[in-house]
Amino acid sequence: MMRLIKKIAVTAALLAALLAGAAAAAAAAMYDTLHDLSTDLDTAWRAARIALYNRGMVNRLGADDVRYLYQSSCYRQCHGEAVMITAALPPAGWIQVVERMRVQEKVEITGREADAIIQYLEGTYLASRSSFSYEARRQTHDAVWRNDMGQGDIYGDVIYATPEYLASIGAENLIEEYEVDRYLVFIVSFTVHESEIEPHNLDQLCLLRTPQGEARTAVPWRLRFQTADKHHYEGVISFARQTAQGAQNGWMELVIKQVGGAADRRYRWELPVEYPAEIAAARRK
Repeated sequence: MMRLIKKIAVTAALLAALLAGAAAAAAAAMYDTLHDLSTDLDTAWRAARIALYNRGMVNRLGADDVRYLYQSSCYRQCHGEAVMITAALPPAGWIQVVERMRVQEKVEITGREADAIIQYLEGTYLASRSSFSYEARRQTHDAVWRNDMGQGDIYGDVIYATPEYLASIGAENLIEEYEVDRYLVFIVSFTVHESEIEPHNLDQLCLLRTPQGEARTAVPWRLRFQTADKHHYEGVISFARQTAQGAQNGWMELVIKQVGGAADRRYRWELPVEYPAEIAAARRK
């Protein structure tokens, strides 16, 4: 009986060795070097970890995992190193850029992947000057940011530039520069991918609606920047603060007319804006 068991075990071992040899031969036929095989195994491992991360089964991705995620989702598909280094960032920095790519351009990344990529970009290409946590900055951004899904190949983004928002991104200097204690200030940006876009006269196109009525801009709009390829520009518009008096428990709506062939683009905020506790507490000091 023992002799039979021993013979079966030896046969099984020989069969396993033959199968391993066949697998190695198949791999050798498919790969020129062991390095190529190792690279593919490593890629498969990272993809598996990211899939588990998206399902909440992995709490945190490693630095190499996040770099792989960024390179496979952003770097190789759209943007090279030079573009990332010289990017003219909107006020919210990489948060707004990645969200625009995910929501408007339909880049296939999950919300958790977007968070990981944003933090990678902030650490690699432009360190945030903000002292607030990433989560507080993200929540503040979401509270003041409005966007449309694109009309006439032109995508619009608007930031309601409150003191809380500007402080959250480490841009306290803009509170005074934009006179946000005196005006209701909005940072308006338009983006195209395939063609070019020239700055519009935003004073002529913009009005602010509240339950009390409508108002035009109070001071001339200013151009923040325009990219060299003319795919993007940002401007600052300001309305008299009394425009929203009495609407602090209501709403306000920024209307932009005739951009990209669209009659109206509407961006609405319910008031008062609610900020995360970390931001609100800092502003009360």
